[in-house]
Amino acid sequence: MARRIKNVVIVCSLLGGMSLFFQFASKEKGMSTSNLKDINNQRHHIRGNEDLPQSGDYLTQREVKTNNVTSKIDSAAEDFKRQSTKETAEAPAIYHSPKQDGWDLEQERRKAILSKTCQQHPEWNYSLDTLSHQPDKLRHFLYNDEYKVIYCSICKVASTAWKSAFLVLMGRYKKVEDVNFDQWSKLLPILPSLGKMKNPEEIKRKLQTYKKFVFVREPFSRALSGYRNKLYKRNRYFEQLVGRKIIELFRKNATKMDLKTGIGVTFKEFLQHLTQTQPHELNPHWKPMYLITNPCAVQYDYIGHLETGAWDIENILNKTGLGKVVNIPKPKSSLSNSDDIFSRFYGDIDAELINATYETFRYDFQSFGYPVPQLIKDKLRSQANGTEGHR
Repeated sequence: MARRIKNVVIVCSLLGGMSLFFQFASKEKGMSTSNLKDINNQRHHIRGNEDLPQSGDYLTQREVKTNNVTSKIDSAAEDFKRQSTKETAEAPAIYHSPKQDGWDLEQERRKAILSKTCQQHPEWNYSLDTLSHQPDKLRHFLYNDEYKVIYCSICKVASTAWKSAFLVLMGRYKKVEDVNFDQWSKLLPILPSLGKMKNPEEIKRKLQTYKKFVFVREPFSRALSGYRNKLYKRNRYFEQLVGRKIIELFRKNATKMDLKTGIGVTFKEFLQHLTQTQPHELNPHWKPMYLITNPCAVQYDYIGHLETGAWDIENILNKTGLGKVVNIPKPKSSLSNSDDIFSRFYGDIDAELINATYETFRYDFQSFGYPVPQLIKDKLRSQANGTEGHR
């Protein structure tokens, strides 16, 4: 019984954390907050958290009881569908893509969600004057003066294709497909970024006048993609950089060879590292996107989603004029987005760690309008009902 109640609380916390996204399309004015201490806000260095939805609020208002939690969770799911600003069609895997009812309208929807989140986080709304004097916050912002565009690069979100496009704009290659990835480590340092600029006034001018765009991704699949690419597959650099530290901190009875090589980090160990490290200290391949993009200080003109990549790339190329000189191939479907791969890795993770992972990426979900993946909700629901086996 104690285990059952504990799992109910975890489910409530996860769905409660989604309440800001629910609020966006709701007609209700405001939502009461909990007095419970929100440890995750301390990890994110959030100030003024009296205005933020606290874990558990959404279902607490519905007076969730342990003997009918399943029906309440189902009701919450129906509320989400009903209150969403657009009906969405379910794509393969875990993402609900928008209807093709106009790209400009979809962009307005995405920017409105971000604007709503920024209203909830006044500490994120620092000025361009402040941002232009912090080069470390701008090192992911690539720019091109000829076409007057700025692109915020996020690892594991088609960033290689866009970096290749900027190399084409520089005249290093004639087309994206020609980029020599054997020379990638030498090519990246020559890309022009705002973080390398020395003149804050010039940085500010570009941020004010250039077209700015970013591509984001559903956070759970992005984290899995980062793990599979950098730690699950052999990658000596990341094994030494991150793997050894993870094994030292989270593996009981680690061998000397484990500690020396950093090989074989499990997905559970990776998520423990991800959830128990200060977000701003995480590697860019899985660092929360809101920390990379400065989403409230930078007024993005276009927000692309990897899940609708072909649609977004085509329109952004047209809107910015980049389509005249570069062509970005249609994004390949990531294995980390497939139901089988997603379920295989997250299916073995307990509810507490799943919930902690959500908390790490909570502001990514809120800022960019992603619903929690159905597979994650189903897993937590089954644990709350006691239908998932004991681990």
